[in-house]
Amino acid sequence: MEEIQLIEKRIKKIPRQKIFSVESICRDFSIKTVKNVLNRLKKKNEIGVISHDLYYRPGKSRFFPGQPIPPGAEIITEAVSKKTGEIISVHPAVALNQIGLSTQVPVRQIFYTTGRSRHIKVNGVNRIRLVHVNPKKIVMPNTVTCHVVTALWYEGKRYLKPRIVKKLHGRLKDKYFNEVLMHLDKMPAWMRKVFVRYQNMQPDDPELQEDPDEYWQG
Repeated sequence: MEEIQLIEKRIKKIPRQKIFSVESICRDFSIKTVKNVLNRLKKKNEIGVISHDLYYRPGKSRFFPGQPIPPGAEIITEAVSKKTGEIISVHPAVALNQIGLSTQVPVRQIFYTTGRSRHIKVNGVNRIRLVHVNPKKIVMPNTVTCHVVTALWYEGKRYLKPRIVKKLHGRLKDKYFNEVLMHLDKMPAWMRKVFVRYQNMQPDDPELQEDPDEYWQG
């Protein structure tokens, strides 16, 4: 009984919406006892489950008392990434919105991964979709450069023109745009070529003017 109480005490000290693993609790206790305690706390909604060995202390909501509030998708994917060793990064549809090239946002949580395509379940429900992608398409994960390369690779050569780079420059401002320019070597040749060309163009170049008929897929 004393062991069970110690396990419960340790779990309840974990900050709300923080993810923890079975291993982090089992260092000082038997795995069988830890899992029994976790199952009991789960039934009481005192913890939530992400996978067979990742759990979280739920947040509280004044609107839905008693309903466990899970951590955000970015926190969950970061924890899964650390657990599995795969790289998980923003999906291009999200990246396009975050760098200001699209107003659309995916209704469902979706990320790229170097691991296998699957769903991350939260309390047994599919909450986050992971889509496998070639690792070369994820450069400098979770940086502005990553967002730019991911988004433009998704849209493809046909859409990347100097005026799109100009629009991107305006959205990111000099600070973050210069950060992207520092890492042109991370881009595929066709993408890098357009950025270099943009840098050498005059502001009044016709190719930099907005095209009202141009459709941006984002």
